Amino acid sequence: MTKRIVPAALAVLALLAASCGSDDDGSADATDAAGAEATDAAGAETTAAAETTAGGDTGTTAAGRSETSAAAGDCTLDSPLKIGFAADLGELGAFSDGPGSDAAEVQVGIIIAAGGVGGLPVEYEVKDIQGDPSATQRAAQELLDDGVNAIIGPPFANTGAPLATTVAGSVPIIYMASTDVSLADAANGQFLASFSDPVQAAAAAEFALGEGNTTAITFSSADDVYFSGNPEYFTDAFENGGGTVVQDFSFSLADEDFSTQVNEIASLDPQPEVLFTAMVMPQIATLLEQLQGAGVDMTVIGVDGFDATVIWDAGDIADGVFFTAHTFPSDDNDVQAFLDEATAAGKDIETVSFGALASDAVQIIAAAATNACTTDGPALSAAIAELSDLPVTTGSVTYAGTDGVPEKDVVILTVTDGQPALVETLRPAYIPTP
Repeated sequence: MTKRIVPAALAVLALLAASCGSDDDGSADATDAAGAEATDAAGAETTAAAETTAGGDTGTTAAGRSETSAAAGDCTLDSPLKIGFAADLGELGAFSDGPGSDAAEVQVGIIIAAGGVGGLPVEYEVKDIQGDPSATQRAAQELLDDGVNAIIGPPFANTGAPLATTVAGSVPIIYMASTDVSLADAANGQFLASFSDPVQAAAAAEFALGEGNTTAITFSSADDVYFSGNPEYFTDAFENGGGTVVQDFSFSLADEDFSTQVNEIASLDPQPEVLFTAMVMPQIATLLEQLQGAGVDMTVIGVDGFDATVIWDAGDIADGVFFTAHTFPSDDNDVQAFLDEATAAGKDIETVSFGALASDAVQIIAAAATNACTTDGPALSAAIAELSDLPVTTGSVTYAGTDGVPEKDVVILTVTDGQPALVETLRPAYIPTP
């Protein structure tokens, strides 16, 4: 995967604005207990790793991860659990589903090596939807025809919604990288693997307030709800916590210059302490440069689009920026150990957050199959909806009492010396209503 990546909402907008994506899709299977072979749309072979995770007796892998075997316990399945991935492997979706499809394959191999689920190896199949809604529906039907029991879904609503329409609740869907709350519907077997936009924006607001900031401005774009919704949620949470959002500045995704907005910001007296935005690279780099050039010094906070588009590639101008992320290697999670195992299996998981979320998605499905001791789709959906404090690669996940958006920690990162660094992990006390 290249560094030329975009967040889910920007990719959706690009898809709606241009005729892109292909009707061609590829598939991959992972069924061998020693490490499954998979062939993608281009015909390249990949190999699943081997180890474990998901519920039962605890063991330790070669990489040192504390693991639980999905095969342990009293569950014995009559047929193997089969997981499908409706993956957007085109240019627009590769930021998540490229590393995600590889990471899911690695996690399947880990579980297989630990004895599988219900005493049987897990099967894994990938269909490349290329960001196209029609291709997504065809791929969904092919996955169902191939007998998958659960599907890992794409990050974009324009393909995620057609996927749900075709699946129609027959098997659970876990949207691995999406923060779009509209895709979550536990009653219809639709779940996010990550937190939602209201959660990450609220976490950013709580972090800003905790740093002693009381005034802020926002940058928003009406071009897509990702760029307008996150600033709205931040404003709600920031003001609920006693802060004041002085002004919102608008921009377009086509903008290459922000001098008008920057000049207006520079004239504000007193100067706000925080600038919050869902803007992404390369636009955020331009904004940071122009703010610096105008002598504006304030704390800049973003959301997961900063992570997805690798803001630290902007150079020194990005140092000191803060942003929300889905995970980061630490002593409190298994992310680094999983990445090490992926490397050992020949997989270079370039984007940490989305590789780890795919590992989570496989663990969630395996835990549901173990707990319910079935591969029946609706039963798996019901079992996922009841999961509470399930250990996963990124930490733990709870769906019980939610409508499909899990209770998960939000990671706050900063850029230090050109690299992301962990600041803190939190769950916001106040979450705006979408």
